[in-house]
Amino acid sequence: MTDIRDPNLGRSANQLAVGTAFVLAGQVSFVLGGYLLHFYLSRAIDPVAYGTYGLIMNVLTWTESPLNSGLPWAVRKFLPADPEAFNSILRTGLRWQIVLGMVLCVATIVAAPWFTDAIRDSSLTFYLRLAFVDISLMALYTLYRAALNGLRLFAAQGASMAVYTVAKLASSLLLVQLGYSLSGAIVGNAIGTLVGCLAALWLLQRATGFTPRSIAMAGQRFSQRYNGRTMLAFALPTVLFTLTTTFLTTMGLVAVKGLVRDGLQVAYYAAANYLAMAPTVLLVAFSFTLFPHLAGSIAAHDWPLTRTYIQSAVRLLALVLIPGTFLVLGTSAQIIPVLYPRDYAAAAPLLNLLLVSTGLHNLYMIFANAILAEGRVFLALSIPGALVPVSLLATWYLTGRWGPSGAATAAVLTTGLAALAAAAYVLRRFAVRLPWGALVRITIASLVICFVTRLYVPHGLLIVPYYLVLGLVYLVLLVLMREITLQDIGQWRADLLGAILKWKVRTRA
Repeated sequence: MTDIRDPNLGRSANQLAVGTAFVLAGQVSFVLGGYLLHFYLSRAIDPVAYGTYGLIMNVLTWTESPLNSGLPWAVRKFLPADPEAFNSILRTGLRWQIVLGMVLCVATIVAAPWFTDAIRDSSLTFYLRLAFVDISLMALYTLYRAALNGLRLFAAQGASMAVYTVAKLASSLLLVQLGYSLSGAIVGNAIGTLVGCLAALWLLQRATGFTPRSIAMAGQRFSQRYNGRTMLAFALPTVLFTLTTTFLTTMGLVAVKGLVRDGLQVAYYAAANYLAMAPTVLLVAFSFTLFPHLAGSIAAHDWPLTRTYIQSAVRLLALVLIPGTFLVLGTSAQIIPVLYPRDYAAAAPLLNLLLVSTGLHNLYMIFANAILAEGRVFLALSIPGALVPVSLLATWYLTGRWGPSGAATAAVLTTGLAALAAAAYVLRRFAVRLPWGALVRITIASLVICFVTRLYVPHGLLIVPYYLVLGLVYLVLLVLMREITLQDIGQWRADLLGAILKWKVRTRA
């Protein structure tokens, strides 16, 4: 087993943790902003309109998956392995991303009526077309953010996410308050993407001197190694990988909308689905930081370091995911009314099931990142690709029998199978031994706070300090069991402050 306590490997694990902290901070701002937006919308518009908003954002998320993967993933893979080819990689990526964004934007706007006919609600056509305008903006935003990630400028990446969140929240609230209701919320989403794109471009320019014009200037030298064929050979299978993976987590809401005629049930599922997706939005920080590190270590054939990164990522994910899951499972009926009207508390059983599915999806993505970083994109694609028909059949059958609960159960089934398949390959391929001792200690500490939720759970906003107290109890338990030491905390703090100072110096220069 790789010894993470080795000074060099331990330093690498700390760098992974610090990078994750920066990206996680940006993701936290995104989740908090999203909660505030949904808190407002669930009260400012009627439940049926809110359910429609949730469905449209779900469809938009799936539609924009090729822009969040594909070429951005290629940029994130090739930059850590060959940072000297920055101009070539970004030039090719930017050109093809613009083409993909424009084609996808036009195609979805044209195809919107066919989708709304399929779910038997043609009134959604206008709103879908309005939402799809965001696609062309998201194409640029995700590529600039990927460049920051590939260069391991994690602080800048987190900052761009925070700017995007604030702009989206402010513009959406303003437009809805002015009376534009559902249309205002959709337009506000696009405004947030535009502002986030400009912020990411500015941060990239400050750190590297890059401008879109600079890579198009005559006289620039570009490596032929990173031409369109090279980038697309990695990007296109990755697009299919992301589409199929996203399908596994978004199919449920579409099925509920199409098979369940009660608009309130759709709204409840939309609310539970959004709350359950929060851990994915937060914990994607682990994937954002793990992938460029793995791409670099695998390219250098440094297998001990690769094993260290995978072990560290699993441990870091467990430190957050296991207690978070137990905490929400014990308090779901109390947390929903904090964000939504009281009648939405009926969605608590759905939230519990979808949260388990989300946890399995996050574990799956850790292992999928290792497969993609190795360059085996078709192997990565084969796992969710094989599960798409399973998801379709399970969702259709179980939703027909059990309603929304059936759709949520199908999500647990398919994400669990995906996590199992990806883990089996990665653990064998890289000879990784999971940190079972750490996982046992983390689970014990998590069970303690879960037991506390069975004894007492406050209502209303008191649940926020309640969560903070339980979080402190969890941290103390980890220290007592020596899973985390005070020396570890001090080292993380020093590394974090050092990285912040380094980023400030770089951007000022």
